[in-house]
Amino acid sequence: MRQRAKYGIDAPRVVRAYIVFGVLLALPALIGFAWPGSSPIPAPWSIGAALFAALLLAWAAVMLRSSLVGKMRVRDRLVDALALSGNERVLDAGCGLGLALIGCARKLTTGKAVGIDLWAGHLSGNNPDAARANAVAEGVADLVQIETGDITKLPFSDAVFDAVVSMTVIHNIPSQEARDQAVREFVRVLKPGGRVAIFDLLHTARYGEILRQAGLTVESLGTDLLWLWPCRSLLARKPEADDPQGVVTASS
Repeated sequence: MRQRAKYGIDAPRVVRAYIVFGVLLALPALIGFAWPGSSPIPAPWSIGAALFAALLLAWAAVMLRSSLVGKMRVRDRLVDALALSGNERVLDAGCGLGLALIGCARKLTTGKAVGIDLWAGHLSGNNPDAARANAVAEGVADLVQIETGDITKLPFSDAVFDAVVSMTVIHNIPSQEARDQAVREFVRVLKPGGRVAIFDLLHTARYGEILRQAGLTVESLGTDLLWLWPCRSLLARKPEADDPQGVVTASS
């Protein structure tokens, strides 16, 4: 039986902490409520512990659903928005375990999906071997190429990709200057007429501003409440070589 792809849980340490502390708070609450006769734990303490336990466990459940279900739906929307025909060369900037990378590869026939990352292992266990294993599990290993590198200094020539996608990555870059540079790198490696699709928790308005400054048209693909946070998606198109620059159809 072929192994299933594993795309991990976002912020796994946070989710684990919510579950552990939720369970630890639930135990004294249960003791307080179930103790026969006079409970050793005062009723207000039991009620408070139960409420905090429920809150933490509910938050953990929301984060798990966001990682396992919500993010998949967003990935599908971004990939559909790129309108791939099959022969493109696509870059997933900050590919992690390959969720968007493999989603793009599944749309290709003769093209290539290239993923690049610095492999921060504390983020969902990211590592290149796991990304390659997921590509094998999804049956697209021959259409996928994995690289190690910094998205603020992409190791690619100008205008070599037909599309660029990035999911929940750019906000991890500490400074605005470096985040802006990452977005400019997306534009640099994109061919005329190519598309950029970005999904992130923070700073998407700024990403749209940088893309518009570079002459791309930008539109919003919507907002999703994932991880209890309003996350936004945007799509940008680089003009064809003979198109006028700087025309904006919509704001992010």
